[in-house]
Amino acid sequence: MTSIGAVPVHADDADQSKPAEVKQLQQVVVTGTRTTTRTVAESLAPIDVITPKDLAATGASDLPTALSRLLPSLDFPRPAINDGNDALRPATLRGLSPDDVLVLLDGKRYHTTALINYNPAVGRGSAPVDLGSIPMSAIDHVEVLRDGASAQYGSDAIAGVINIVLKKGAASGSNDITASAGGMDRGDGDQNAVEGSVGVPLGGDGKAGGTAPGWMRLSWNYQSIMNTNRAANTDRSTTAPGVLGPDDIPYERYGDPAVKTYQALLNLDYALTPGIELYGYLNLSRRKVTSNGYYRSWDDSDRNVREVYPNGFLPQIVNPTNDYAGVLGLKGQTANGWRWDLSADYGENRVKFDLRDTINTNLWHTSGYSPTAFYAGAFKNKQGVVNLDLGKDLEWSFLPNPVTLALGAEYRKDKYAIDAGEPASYFLDPNTINPDTGLAYPGGSQVFTGISPDVAGTFSRHSYAAYVDLETDLSERWSAGLAGRFEDYSDAGPTRSGKLSLRYQMTDSFALRGTASNGFRAPSLAQQNYESISTLPYNGQLYQIGTFRVSDPVAIALGAKPLKPERSYNYSIGAVWQPTATFNATLDAYQIRIQDQILYSDQIMVNLPGSQVQGAQFFVNGASTRTRGADLVLNYQRDLERYGQLNLTATGNYNKPKILDISTPAFGHASAGLLTDATPRTKYVLAGDWRLDSFGLHANLTRYGSVTRTGDAPDASQDQTFAARWILDLSASYHWQSWTFTVGADNLTNQYPTKAAAYNPYEDPAHGLQYSYLSPFGFNGRYWYGKVNYRF
Repeated sequence: MTSIGAVPVHADDADQSKPAEVKQLQQVVVTGTRTTTRTVAESLAPIDVITPKDLAATGASDLPTALSRLLPSLDFPRPAINDGNDALRPATLRGLSPDDVLVLLDGKRYHTTALINYNPAVGRGSAPVDLGSIPMSAIDHVEVLRDGASAQYGSDAIAGVINIVLKKGAASGSNDITASAGGMDRGDGDQNAVEGSVGVPLGGDGKAGGTAPGWMRLSWNYQSIMNTNRAANTDRSTTAPGVLGPDDIPYERYGDPAVKTYQALLNLDYALTPGIELYGYLNLSRRKVTSNGYYRSWDDSDRNVREVYPNGFLPQIVNPTNDYAGVLGLKGQTANGWRWDLSADYGENRVKFDLRDTINTNLWHTSGYSPTAFYAGAFKNKQGVVNLDLGKDLEWSFLPNPVTLALGAEYRKDKYAIDAGEPASYFLDPNTINPDTGLAYPGGSQVFTGISPDVAGTFSRHSYAAYVDLETDLSERWSAGLAGRFEDYSDAGPTRSGKLSLRYQMTDSFALRGTASNGFRAPSLAQQNYESISTLPYNGQLYQIGTFRVSDPVAIALGAKPLKPERSYNYSIGAVWQPTATFNATLDAYQIRIQDQILYSDQIMVNLPGSQVQGAQFFVNGASTRTRGADLVLNYQRDLERYGQLNLTATGNYNKPKILDISTPAFGHASAGLLTDATPRTKYVLAGDWRLDSFGLHANLTRYGSVTRTGDAPDASQDQTFAARWILDLSASYHWQSWTFTVGADNLTNQYPTKAAAYNPYEDPAHGLQYSYLSPFGFNGRYWYGKVNYRF
C-alpha cells in the first residue's frame, strides 16, 4: 500500500532500480484534483494509492475486506445474524457513518444500496455503497482521499472519497486469469474462485500499448463461499425435545453467510476522431447470500408449529442482490485547449428477501396451513446522473504558473422502491390468540415479516449542481486550490460548500499541507422512505421491531420530522517528508464536525392496535458530533543486492469521535456507543514485501484497537470492552515464466475476539453467540488459501 510520497516496489518488478523508484514517486493521481499533472507526492490532501498487487497480497476475496486490511482509517466488521445486512456490509472511514464516504468508479459517482442497516451494528442506519459489487480483477488501482470533498464531488464526501480506477488498454502481458481456493481452520468456510481480465484491441493490432485507436476489456469473477459457524453449540441434533437441559446452551448458527458471486465488468475506450474519445463501462454483479436468523426451538409456541417442525427450525434468509452500473461518455480537447467530458451514468441495486425453512404461525393457527418458503418483498435503489465537466490551464499574468480552471454541471435523478411480498408473508389475524400467552400469534413470515402493500411504494427526487475549481502553484514552494459547489435537491433544498487547500514546500524534502472545507450529505431516499418489520434480539428475547418512514403517522407521533442534510466542517493539517528516494513519511491531523447528523432512533416500545409491532424506530436529525484524529504513514524501500528487494510500510490511525449534542430523546446510551466506541480508537498496520529472484514473501501485521459494546444503562454497568488484537497475515509466492503460485494464511496465529459477557443485553452468550459482531476483524479464526495466476 502507498500513501502520499511513494508507490512500493512489488515482487514482480525484478529489474527495478533507483531511477525507476524515483519515477514511481511521481505517480499522477486523479482524485482530489482536476489538474492533469498533480502527482501523489505533490497532492494537497492525503491520498492512499493501492495497487492490484496490494489487494491480492491481503488474501481477501472482496474489495472492502482487502481495503480494511490495508488502510488503518477504514474498517469493515463482519456482523452475523443481521438479516439482509449479512449480505450488504458497510465500510466506515475515520469512524464516521458509511454514508459519509463517496465512492467513485473510474471517477463517476457509484450508486448506493437499497437496504438500511437496521441492526445494532457498526454503520447502523446507513445505506452505503456495496463495495463488494465491483470485481477486484477489473481494478487498476484504488485512490482513497482522506479529506472532506463535498465542494469537489458533492453529497456524501464528508469523510473522504474512494475512487476505484479500472484497468485500461489491451497490451500484451496485461491479461491474466487467477484460480484460488481456501478454507478455515475449523473445517468450514471453504472458498473457491476464478477471476480474470482480458483486453481486446479495437480497430488496431494492440501495439502501442493496445490503445490506438481503441480497446475493450472484460473482467470477471466467479466465487463460491461456504458459511461458517462459531456458536458455542453447533450440534443440530441437540435441538430434539429433551436432549438439552434448562442450563445447557442451545444450538445456533452464528458466522459468515454462504455466498455465490457472479460478476462481469466491460469497459472500453475508442478514438472517434483525433480529438474525441468514446468511453464507458458496464458492471453486472449478482450475489446470492444465504444467512439465517435465530433458531426457533421446538417448544416456542409463539414462533414454531410442532406439527411442521417437531425439532424447531433455523429460518434461512436468501438475499439475491443485483447491482447494475453503466457509464457512457464522450471526452476530448478543443483546439484552444479546453478539456471536456460529457457522460451519462446509471446505477441500480436490488435486494430480494426470499425466506426458506420458516413459517407464519399466525396463518397456520388461523387456516390450518402455512407455506414454509416465502417471497417477502424487495428493495430497489436507482440513480441516474448526467455530467458535463470542463477544464483548461489558463495563463494569468500576475501568477508565475498556469491556473487549472475546472467547472461543471450535474443533473441527478434518484428513485427508491419497496416491493410487497406475497400475501402469506405478511398475513396477520389479531384475533388468532395463543392460549399460552393470551396474545395473538406473531403474524408474517418468521425472521423477516413480509412487506405489505400499504408499505410498498416508489419514491423519487432530483437535484441540480454546479461547481468551480481552481488550482495552481503560486510559486516554486506554494501550491493552492479553491473549490466551490452549489447543489439543490427537490426534497432537501439547496446546499453550498467550499474548500481551500494549501501546500508549502519548506525544503526539497519537507512540505506542509492543510485544508479547510465545509460539506454536506443529503438524506438518502432509503433513510426517508424505508419501512419494514424485522425480528430483532434484545437481552436474549426476540421482538418484532418496525422501522417507520418519517412521514408515517406512527413516526410523527414519536417525534419524527422531515429530514434535512447533514452539514460538516473539515479541517486538516499535515506534513510530508521525503529525505530520499527510498523513504517517505506523512502525518496528517484532522477534525470533522457534523451538524444535524442523521440518526437511527432507539427501539421505542409501542402498543399499536391491530399490529404485532412491539418497538418502533425512525430517522431523525438528532446530533452534533466531532471527530478528531491523525494518520501516520511510513514507507521504506531497500535494495539488499544479492539478498533481494525489501519494502516496508508502517501506517497508523488514531480516531476519536465525540457526541457534542443530542437533540432527540429517542437516542440513548447504547445507540450513542455505536457512534463513538464501536470502531477502534487506534489501528496500526505493519506490512513487508521481500523478493529474491522468483521467490517472494508478504507479511501484514495489524493491530485492531479495542471496541466497546454499550448497553442501555447510562452508568455503563452493561458496557463491555473487547480487547485489542494483533492479526498476522502471511503469504509466499513463486514466479515461473508467466505463472505465479501463492500460498498463504490470514490470521496465522488464530486470534479470536474477547468472548461476550452475559450482562450486556446486545450480546447473547446464553444462546451460544460467544463473540460480538462488533469485532473489527470478525471471529472466524485462521484461513488458509492457495492461488494460481497466469499472465499473458
